[in-house]
Amino acid sequence: MIKMNCLILFLLISFVTIITTSCDNGNGLFGHSETREEAKANGSTVVEYVPDKTNFNLLDGTKMQVDTAWTELSFTYQDGKKNLDSTYGYNFAIPYKLKDPESFTFTFSLADTTNQMFTNPRDKNACRLRPIKLYDVIQVLLEQKDTDTTIGWMHTIITDTITFTRIK
Repeated sequence: MIKMNCLILFLLISFVTIITTSCDNGNGLFGHSETREEAKANGSTVVEYVPDKTNFNLLDGTKMQVDTAWTELSFTYQDGKKNLDSTYGYNFAIPYKLKDPESFTFTFSLADTTNQMFTNPRDKNACRLRPIKLYDVIQVLLEQKDTDTTIGWMHTIITDTITFTRIK
């Protein structure tokens, strides 16, 4: 019985040690800045891209406005600090305005899928693409959810191609 209790205590201590040492300030996690200003403050060079179209009528009747996109070098966390690293591409942020930012009726994607490091997360103010390389011109597809609720996201509809041109 004593051996069993010692074994259980040993396993419990080992488990707690593993859990606490693996909580390492987000080491290896990817991050992105919320704004251009934050990206600059993080030490990244910010490059801006102007879209050839800014106003869109979405399939659900919502109007959307796209603003000047900006980029920063991707970063990960190491010992609680940000490490800029081009190995993981760039954060290409496309700010947009939408009456209901929580609605998920559209997304953006890179037209050149061979230049995409990761899939793109979208938050309430911007969509973030991950190109591997930055070019003077980057084409982005506006993909929308089918308004037929039986199909929805199973069949996306590409309604526009937006050409973003680097501001020199």
